[in-house]
Amino acid sequence: MRRQSFRKEMGPSGFSLIELLTSLMVMSLLLGLLLSGLIYANTINKKAETNQKLFYTQRYIELYFQKQILRSEKIVFKNNRVYLQDLESPESYYNYYRYSSGFLRRYKVYKNGLTSIGSGGNSQFLDGISSFSMTLGANQEIVIKYSLVVEGSTYDRETTISHGRMVEFV
Repeated sequence: MRRQSFRKEMGPSGFSLIELLTSLMVMSLLLGLLLSGLIYANTINKKAETNQKLFYTQRYIELYFQKQILRSEKIVFKNNRVYLQDLESPESYYNYYRYSSGFLRRYKVYKNGLTSIGSGGNSQFLDGISSFSMTLGANQEIVIKYSLVVEGSTYDRETTISHGRMVEFV
């Protein structure tokens, strides 16, 4: 009987308005911190993906050209264009590269005369590029300049490949 009278004196059970507002404010702060942390993590993730894509594309270009240049027994320079021996058929063909309407294209030409092989003589080599040039440096090294477009941003790159090969000027 004593217990019943004690409960009646306390009044109805529940939270006061101040307690309710305080708990809502604490939950809002926690949700705000969680949301800002997720936004930060997402931003870092996007930057990491962009850097990774840029790194792998740049690495691919540089390794490909380094391989082709170092395997060429002779490099030909004609009409401000660098011709490298074809990797698949070096005894018959040379390749040159040119940027055209958003793509880097590889053009295959006959070894003798450096004339086009005709139909099927060019192919898309790389997309996501906004400029490309391959020239000879002061010591006949190959200088490759290009701009990559990754996630809407343009990144200018330049690489120099020393080769020790004979360069024939035509």
